[in-house]
Amino acid sequence: MLKARVMTDLRIGIDLSHAERNAIAVRDRLIALRNKYALGAYEYCREIVITPTVLPYSHPVIRLHTALFSETALLAVYLHEQMHWYVTWYSHKHTDQWRRVWAALEGRYPDPPIGGGEGADTLASTHLHLIVNWLEIEALSSLIGAEAARAHVAQLHYYRWIYASVLRDWQALGGLYASHQLVPILPAQDMTPEDLALAARMNEA
Repeated sequence: MLKARVMTDLRIGIDLSHAERNAIAVRDRLIALRNKYALGAYEYCREIVITPTVLPYSHPVIRLHTALFSETALLAVYLHEQMHWYVTWYSHKHTDQWRRVWAALEGRYPDPPIGGGEGADTLASTHLHLIVNWLEIEALSSLIGAEAARAHVAQLHYYRWIYASVLRDWQALGGLYASHQLVPILPAQDMTPEDLALAARMNEA
């Protein structure tokens, strides 16, 4: 059996300067977006962390990665993660209506694709994103227009089935969400500290 030789003349360094520059660029782009658009209505979470190697995530704070090269891409992902906070609030504030919305989605989409770029990682997450992605498009449309918002999500390489279903069934889903007071989206400025505490919970009801 051969033994591994101990290398004493090998130097291994770590250079994070490129990742840091990309993170700074995303931070500056987000600041510019907040100056360009009135985002306060959608900012339920006020703590953002830019992490180059981590996919965007909503809780306990919003994390953004550095592959968001365009203004629209960054704006859409930022709104998407904020909508996770909004949905979490709604699920705990209006639990009975939340369960009825969920049951309606399970009935309408009993066997959606999971993963593979079409759905989310689990069945529950796929159903959840039929809500979150609808809200994302609604919020994005209010800022850049419906045509541009729809064109953006239609070309994404992830959640393809979810986005396609949301666009195809836009009116029906909007009617479902409106009938249970999920929409119109309640502005963050109109939420109480108790509401925002519900939004900060790690999981939906």
